[in-house]
Amino acid sequence: MQPVDTLELYRRFPYPSPDPDADLIPDIANGIGLLLKDESLREWQVLDAGCGTGHRLVALALQYPQARFTAVDPSAHSLKVARGLAQRHGASNIEFVEGALPDLELPHAYDLIVCSGVLHHLPDQRAGLRWLTERLAPDGLLFLWLYNALGEHDRMLERELVRVLAGGAVDESGLDIVRALGLALSRTRYGATAQGGGDTDTVQAAVDADAYLNPIVRPVRFSDVPDLFESLPVDWVAAYGINTEGGGQLLDLGQVEEEGFPVVRPDDFFDQPRLKARLRELPPIEQARVLELVRRPTGFSLVAGRGTGLEECVPRLRGSLLLGEAAGRVPVLGQSAGDRRRRRMVRVALGDELIGVGEKMVERWGAAAMERVTAGIDMAVGRRPRILTDPEQRPALFHLPGLPATPWVDTHRLPGLAGLAARLESAWREIRGELDALRAEPAGGLDNYVDGAYMSAKFADRGRADWRSLTLYTQSEVQAVITDRCPATAAALGDIGPGLSGDVMFSQLLPGTELAAHHDDNTYKLTVHLPLRVPSDSGIRVDGQTRRWEEGRCLAFSDAYRHEAWNHGAHPREILLLDVWHPEVTEAERDALEAVRAVLAPACRPGVFDRF
Repeated sequence: MQPVDTLELYRRFPYPSPDPDADLIPDIANGIGLLLKDESLREWQVLDAGCGTGHRLVALALQYPQARFTAVDPSAHSLKVARGLAQRHGASNIEFVEGALPDLELPHAYDLIVCSGVLHHLPDQRAGLRWLTERLAPDGLLFLWLYNALGEHDRMLERELVRVLAGGAVDESGLDIVRALGLALSRTRYGATAQGGGDTDTVQAAVDADAYLNPIVRPVRFSDVPDLFESLPVDWVAAYGINTEGGGQLLDLGQVEEEGFPVVRPDDFFDQPRLKARLRELPPIEQARVLELVRRPTGFSLVAGRGTGLEECVPRLRGSLLLGEAAGRVPVLGQSAGDRRRRRMVRVALGDELIGVGEKMVERWGAAAMERVTAGIDMAVGRRPRILTDPEQRPALFHLPGLPATPWVDTHRLPGLAGLAARLESAWREIRGELDALRAEPAGGLDNYVDGAYMSAKFADRGRADWRSLTLYTQSEVQAVITDRCPATAAALGDIGPGLSGDVMFSQLLPGTELAAHHDDNTYKLTVHLPLRVPSDSGIRVDGQTRRWEEGRCLAFSDAYRHEAWNHGAHPREILLLDVWHPEVTEAERDALEAVRAVLAPACRPGVFDRF
């Protein structure tokens, strides 16, 4: 909830400019343009959380006309100016919403959230930041701009003096104290492009009121970042840029880029070789602290994100991670870059059909039985934020909430799997013999799994893999190969059809193969491995936990977690692989999820989603 006196301040002094004819302010548009690889942001949902009078928002919306913008601000007076500004410039891709963080309910998850100059004015920064991060799409990006405590130190003292002398007034009487003290905020304090145009006296009044009369101002430092983001649903946080009087500079702490827009690198901090060498030994967050101690910036920008969002950004950002893989903290989860486009395809091209399936299933089974499925559909189409049961899961397409979420599962202790696992383990040698007989046939029996439609799409940008397979069941339909040539396998599987959420196949990793880390499509299934032939130097890692296959002993895991496999041995690694329903998925939910899967099928084909 925004304090009443803050709302009164912006009623009297809409910020950054009360003039709808004033020039647009391009600093955020410039920053986003130099951050993202995508030059169109086609079909992106973008949230500006705290748009004020819209002079930055409209510049950004005009730069990305194919994106859809939601602009939020608690001040009706500021939004009135923003609407006029958007109309004047023909920015028709903006929806304006009156409301305050962290109390506002919004219907979408967002691919990009911009929050510039807002978080440091909130009574509870952590609550505001949680609200922002929980509204990120699974691969979403958050762009934050904040006051820096070192560069703003003197202004904070001046502001305190004004607040004492003015008795906390947020009206013209408070501004009179600012004038009597001879104070005026430089229009280039936060960079050359951070100024607006229009009537100078009116705009200066808005700028000075925001600078000296605002009842809440809490500048922060780079060292505050870990506490701010602790336990929030993001995978990484990076330092992006700093602002100083009259200028702005991007950061390249990893010294990735050689040229371009003015960039600050660790080698620029000092002239002395000894200090340069010492600085290179420090982790990025300590390098950022050194930077602010040397440069004393007035403001700085951060970029945070989830899933594959980092892959949407320029390479230098990875070298400037304060929290994440490079900082030895939360791992940056690597999905196929195509997964982001697949999810966007679901929202844009398949959303209406998916919603229709959900409504039909509610009619068939009732709202209570479909509660989890309906929630999953709402998350898939963007009607509610996708908040995962376990933040380490990253299902590419569909999350079914409410299921127990663990990377590894004990097949012998989980009802619904124990009997199947026992039958498979008792017959594993006979099953391996049938695979050997198939492999001895002239055609070899097994094809490259990555050449299939689904895996071609999923692994299109992750390199080739010598991963071969022979399908026995497809979407619970038995194939001729199992009835004709694999009787022992068929007997062990029994009446497996209703329990399958995907395929059953013989799976082979050839020597020297490393299967890239990836996430599969949903959280409602488990993957079971029956190892048949295991070289000594082979293994599988799920959510950072490594297991070794044992011949004849089942392993089960949730493939919504990051998982990877390798075979560095001299012989092929061979297993029987099954995709089964999570035992806690009900019969009604299975019926609905089969229909959901049919709708999502186009998102599992190569090439279809390229335009997304």
